[in-house]
Amino acid sequence: MGPPELASGRRLFTKREETLKAESPSPAGNLLFFFGVAFLFSWLVWLIGILASNGRLALPLPNPALVLIGAHGPLVAALSLSYREGGWTAVKALLRAGFAVRIKPVWWASILLLPVLLCGLAVWANVARSDFQLDRTLLDQPWMIVPTFLLAFFLLGSFQEEFGWRGYALPRMLARWNPLIASLILGAVWGVWHLPLFLISGASQSYMSFGVFFSMTLALGVLFTWFYLRTGRNLFSALLLHTAINSSLSIFPPLEQRAGGNQMALTYLMLGYLLVALVVVIGDRSLWLRGPQTAAPEGGIEGR
Repeated sequence: MGPPELASGRRLFTKREETLKAESPSPAGNLLFFFGVAFLFSWLVWLIGILASNGRLALPLPNPALVLIGAHGPLVAALSLSYREGGWTAVKALLRAGFAVRIKPVWWASILLLPVLLCGLAVWANVARSDFQLDRTLLDQPWMIVPTFLLAFFLLGSFQEEFGWRGYALPRMLARWNPLIASLILGAVWGVWHLPLFLISGASQSYMSFGVFFSMTLALGVLFTWFYLRTGRNLFSALLLHTAINSSLSIFPPLEQRAGGNQMALTYLMLGYLLVALVVVIGDRSLWLRGPQTAAPEGGIEGR
């Protein structure tokens, strides 16, 4: 045994460590709080849009503006909780992770091309089987694809959502469940989070079947996790994939945005994503069934 002073110091250190652990919120508590803040912020804003759509409220803002504002729920939740857990250092670490663009060219190409390929095939299949008329606005003006991509990155979901879903929530979920379970749970939560948009006139979801959309978020939840892990837990891969998905929907619009319009291309697209997700799970079984991984230290950024 060491000197009494050393033993006393060890006891004090151990006691302090136990106190810190007791005071620290659990990962499960952090996740529940994150989802609560994200849903509360988004759904309160979108509730105003639902009331306006039903003629119960007159607003100076158009519904698409409310959709955009409400989409910031995951970002608000991720930044506020990161600040609470680690101050501005954690917030800056989370934001920096979203712009870590150095991933291998093969992943850049895969992430950018997969959504465009699947969406194009889905629309082609619908055109071949029905009288669906493709909106060729971007195809006829290809120079507008890059501005559309940048708009989608910063304003149409990627920036607003992925710092939350894959930046804050996913690392903590991977610390509790294997990647497959974590992906399916997060995909389900992500799908349900969109639910109010199906009741807001002018939102693209108002023309969709929720069942088709929900099935697609489950499949995409798997693909987001796969790219995230295979790029060394790179959050930018999630922002890039989200942007590519939204941009593909602009290049090959799968919906006729009118009541009773032809929406079968979206069903084909959902089936395509499900098939790719199944191939990824079967072909990379060792990744999906391994145990929970080490939790992120601060701000949702995991070690590489």
